[in-house]
Amino acid sequence: MKTMEVAFLFGAGASFGSDVQGTPPLGPGLFDDLRRLRPDSWGTITGTLAEHFRSNFEDTLNEVPQTALGPLQRAMAAYFFEFTPRPSNLYVALARRIASLPGWSGAACTLNYERMLEMSFLAAGLRPFVAQPRTSATQVGFELCFPHGCCHWFCDADAIHARPGVYFRAMAVQFNTRRVSVISDPQQHRDRILHNAIPPVMSYFEPMKRTTAGHLFIEEQRARWRALALAAATIVIVGVRVRPHDEHVWAPVAASTARVVYCGGARGASEYQVWAATARTGRADLVLNGYFRDEFATICTEAGL
Repeated sequence: MKTMEVAFLFGAGASFGSDVQGTPPLGPGLFDDLRRLRPDSWGTITGTLAEHFRSNFEDTLNEVPQTALGPLQRAMAAYFFEFTPRPSNLYVALARRIASLPGWSGAACTLNYERMLEMSFLAAGLRPFVAQPRTSATQVGFELCFPHGCCHWFCDADAIHARPGVYFRAMAVQFNTRRVSVISDPQQHRDRILHNAIPPVMSYFEPMKRTTAGHLFIEEQRARWRALALAAATIVIVGVRVRPHDEHVWAPVAASTARVVYCGGARGASEYQVWAATARTGRADLVLNGYFRDEFATICTEAGL
């Protein structure tokens, strides 16, 4: 039995396509942007390793010594923290439509590390909340789910001073606290990045999406995404490439009886159709060939907005 109308799932393509400027880059541009803006960490990666990052960021992260991942992860979080949505951002436009319909039933899941979706809902006058279900149809708020974490979340109880000589094998260590602090103040965030060797609660951008900080919290968020996908009448997926090895993302979609509206450009549409031919046989999904801005009006219509 369905208990909510719409579950959104946003990926990197959604953030990139949400505005004409001021958004995180895709593909090879991400690595080069990190090198340019974080010269003391990502900027030290050169040569063959740099070329590998440009061709396949996720796979190449596994080529980096694990003792070097902590500083790189903190620098990546600092990089993503800087992105803020402009009033023209499509996330803001979407949030305003949701805010205008207090009886509308839905939630959103983002696989991205930046804060743009959260900040857009705040700009629209909605109160984003995490890990607590909406209590009534008239509640002024909106549930956000983060299966990969976010750049401004930190473990409450764990701190190791980030000084030279403090290293640990990042993917072999888990700080399992469920208590997570949201640090939105820029100076406080910078202090955490510089002085706490434990990285923010973010999955590593590698194929298995492993997590050092807040592992249990991330697992709970992935379980929450599954619950949202199974409860929804419609799942709207924007800017997420189909990578079946990301089972925590795609297994809930495969298991759901919801109608899926997929938006990811022509290439993404083709990949989705190939996957859905076996994973969602016989479902009446709507696959759109355009990108987020091209299909925004259709997405809103399909989502009841």
